[in-house]
Amino acid sequence: MLSQMMISELTGYATKFQNHTIAYPKILAALSTLQALKKKQLPLMPLPSLAFSESQILKDLRLMPVDDLLSEFRQTLITDFGIWHLPNQRWIIDLHHFIAGRRVLEIMCGNAIMTYALRAMGDNIIATDNFAWQGQDIQTPKPWTQVTQMSGLTAINSFPFDVVIMSWATDTDTSDVTILSALRDKQFTGDFIVIGEKNQATNSKKFWQIADLTISKTLNQHHQQFDFIHDQVFIVK
Repeated sequence: MLSQMMISELTGYATKFQNHTIAYPKILAALSTLQALKKKQLPLMPLPSLAFSESQILKDLRLMPVDDLLSEFRQTLITDFGIWHLPNQRWIIDLHHFIAGRRVLEIMCGNAIMTYALRAMGDNIIATDNFAWQGQDIQTPKPWTQVTQMSGLTAINSFPFDVVIMSWATDTDTSDVTILSALRDKQFTGDFIVIGEKNQATNSKKFWQIADLTISKTLNQHHQQFDFIHDQVFIVK
């Protein structure tokens, strides 16, 4: 598995760069995250940026292979764990307080690591996914907790909820638009939380065009990018 190979390499680099003030925190953050995920645990805090600047690499060419390895971190998360969006425990606490006891529906939940963490805090949450992504980067879904297999639209029409969470919706179709339109048709007055990168890696172009977006300060204070993808937490109307 890619993650085990990466853990082995990062462990070696952690020893080699233990006195390097720039490299060591990045290596340790990536290493501890992979080790935690293998135990079905989330990282405690947001990851730092895992990339090195050109000037940092030119100053110390030993960083080149480390930079190459860390650039594969997200793909390793996807391939080995089926994780596109990586939450952390501090952010989950923020989300838990934001939910404040309301009924939650997570759609397109993937392997449901967010639902898993929220359920551990006592939240009333239903997780759904149609698993259309299986057989792609990761061959077999391995949910961390119970997931009901159905599309997002079917879930919207099947369950009661006060909060909807949709993270990293695909940019290859307009199912996100269908869901937003359904919520508007229902005159939904709760919170529709969308996690993604506007006009880039996630969601359809039409979704970003028609969505009324608010960047949540509460839900972004412990949510930050660790690579070239700048995903954020939005409240969508």
